[in-house]
Amino acid sequence: MSLRTRKVSVRDRFLGWMEVPVILPTVPSHSHREPFRVAGDDFFVRSKHCDLNVSSEALGAAFLLPAASVGRHLSGAAVDQQWLDGAVQILRKADDWWGWRAGSPRFYPRLSSTRAKGLGLAFSLGVDSFYSCFFADPAPDFLVLAAGFDVPLERQDILDAMCRSVAEIAEATGAQWSLVETNLRKHRLFRQSPWEYVHGGAVAMLGHLFVDRCGTFIISSSFEQGKLGPWGSHPDLDPLWSSSALRIRHFGDDVSRLEKLKRLISHPVARKYVQRHMRVCWVAPNKSGNCGRCRKCTLLRASLEVCDPGFKLETMPDDVGLLDAVRSLAPCADKLVLNYWRELLGSENPGLDSVLRDLVMRSEEKLRR
Repeated sequence: MSLRTRKVSVRDRFLGWMEVPVILPTVPSHSHREPFRVAGDDFFVRSKHCDLNVSSEALGAAFLLPAASVGRHLSGAAVDQQWLDGAVQILRKADDWWGWRAGSPRFYPRLSSTRAKGLGLAFSLGVDSFYSCFFADPAPDFLVLAAGFDVPLERQDILDAMCRSVAEIAEATGAQWSLVETNLRKHRLFRQSPWEYVHGGAVAMLGHLFVDRCGTFIISSSFEQGKLGPWGSHPDLDPLWSSSALRIRHFGDDVSRLEKLKRLISHPVARKYVQRHMRVCWVAPNKSGNCGRCRKCTLLRASLEVCDPGFKLETMPDDVGLLDAVRSLAPCADKLVLNYWRELLGSENPGLDSVLRDLVMRSEEKLRR
């Protein structure tokens, strides 16, 4: 997706043409609570559970790609040299993948920092992060849930339920956890940027916020090797968000999404927590969990039917029959996501296989057009 095919504000087109940078502020306090200004708009990130290290690396991870998507570069005070080198490589990828041409970040290099011993995980209660929680080796000892990414801050009922789920899973696995609240997706740079392409940096930000307690931070894979493409989280991209104080690790791309589910529901401990707490819905999430009808919910329902027909999620309503839910879906317009559906073909359920094949055929026809 190039700059020419997207709606970028006149203001940002002009500022990019004038090479006016997005200046990142220096945030002095580790326990920051109040909003501050980035690119003329309020931004905040906070936690009721832990103090946050709102560093230049954390802010840079969040805003590097959204700024590049509107043709602007970052500027600020001192930043870790390893992070700065990685940011330059990330921008080269963004230019190659999406045609986002932005100048290199302009910071003073900072000396290397020591690395903490903890292992953190961005934990959304979805398939990929559930797999990382139970199959990463070593296992993560700190789970981070983000409010304001897929679930808006206004839905406190949903966030409270998600916090209870994460707390229960953390207790079962011997980990600690924290909730991070942010208005990141409402910031005007993010509103102009495709979330599918910029979310990796936002997730990397979470790791940098907890750099005082996590020396390594896991970003869970979205796609498996052999079926990769331009995407915000990618094995060639995620490690580049690292600094001398934090190693960003991309995990899980050696197995397919379907195989992840099979392993999770076969795991003696994970199975129960997946059944009680898994959430994938961002279209119409609710306090109880998923909507059961949107594309992500229907994909998960179909995947579970292929893996284990008797396995039902407590968080997934089935008031709409699975076959009807698949039939009602519009053709898939993303080649990478379509691979998830192709993986399900050949189901032993002939009715399900028929509607899946129809969806794949309709999607392939749309992509050909």
